[in-house]
Amino acid sequence: MQPSPFNKTGAAAAVHILRAAQELRRHPFFGYTMAFVAIGLATLLQWAARSQYAGSPFLTIYPAIIVVALIGGRGPGFLAAALSGGSQWALFIPTLHWLAVTSYAFDATVCVMLIDYINRTLDLLLEHIEREEQATQHQYLLAKELHHRIQNLFTVLQGVVRFSLPGNDLVHAAAIRERLTDRLQSMSAVNRAITDSMGDGVPVLDLIGGEIHGFEQQFEITGGSGLVLSAQMIQDLSLIVHELITNALKYGALSVPHGRVGLRLDWAEGVLAFTWQERGGPAVAEPKGSGFGSRILGTFAKSFCRKVDASFNPSGLHYTLQIQSDQIRYIEPAPPMPPSRTRATAAAANARRRHRSRSLFGNEIREAKLES
Repeated sequence: MQPSPFNKTGAAAAVHILRAAQELRRHPFFGYTMAFVAIGLATLLQWAARSQYAGSPFLTIYPAIIVVALIGGRGPGFLAAALSGGSQWALFIPTLHWLAVTSYAFDATVCVMLIDYINRTLDLLLEHIEREEQATQHQYLLAKELHHRIQNLFTVLQGVVRFSLPGNDLVHAAAIRERLTDRLQSMSAVNRAITDSMGDGVPVLDLIGGEIHGFEQQFEITGGSGLVLSAQMIQDLSLIVHELITNALKYGALSVPHGRVGLRLDWAEGVLAFTWQERGGPAVAEPKGSGFGSRILGTFAKSFCRKVDASFNPSGLHYTLQIQSDQIRYIEPAPPMPPSRTRATAAAANARRRHRSRSLFGNEIREAKLES
């Protein structure tokens, strides 16, 4: 494989020249003006050297036509060819013969069309180069985003391990393993949701719905429609929700069948207000020590929330967060489908199912007849 005659600098310069010529071809006025100027200069040069090249007409004309066609395009190229023919027979060729005119017209047409074909090929080449540049830039951004997410994930993992380990030796290794396993499984599910979203974010209601799976009947969720979380906020908030659910299952409202949890998500002026209220469960008392759960709901939550408040009322835990972050955005929910359209859609689906059932039943009858 022969090495390219261009180094990186030469290739970049060639691409810049091609792009400049492509941009000029988008302005017809410049191309047609260039045709007059180029043919005029070529004619003057030929006139100045007529004594030396008296028997060589078109000597300076064809280069001018090629330059005009390359930079100006097909239209200016044909104009340059017509002006050239006129100048040659008016100033340098005394006899006007139809064969010579026809031959010149054919040669000039072939020349301009070849240049036009070259221009189109170069345009395709530039388009391919631009696509490769965009793909390279996209890969670079994806690599940066992946690196950023991995770094964030390691940071969150370090925090999970730190907050899960007790400050004393009273907890057995099995309990520590259970805590870490539960949190890592929750983080794994959240990470899958982030991956499935293709970087567009995850709706906060989807995040909560995944965490409370199996306990939906005991939850009353208000608000949150249209709120979408970015990757880091998903990881952070999922740890909070997971810890609240874990505590409610062990000590709170979710530990009894009649217990209920009210979860309210309010969005106002760029601030998400997260309110968790338990009721109907066992009497709640404030923890005496600072365990791993308290660290996540307290110290960890304060790392990304502007306000954190936990009230251990006997009737149930009341926990609130106020989060102001550019990783939360609001997307206007799609309008609901009109009832009439919903009924029509359901009727059409039922009709399709009945038709499919009749088709299958008819096929079974035909197969039975064939077998008999």
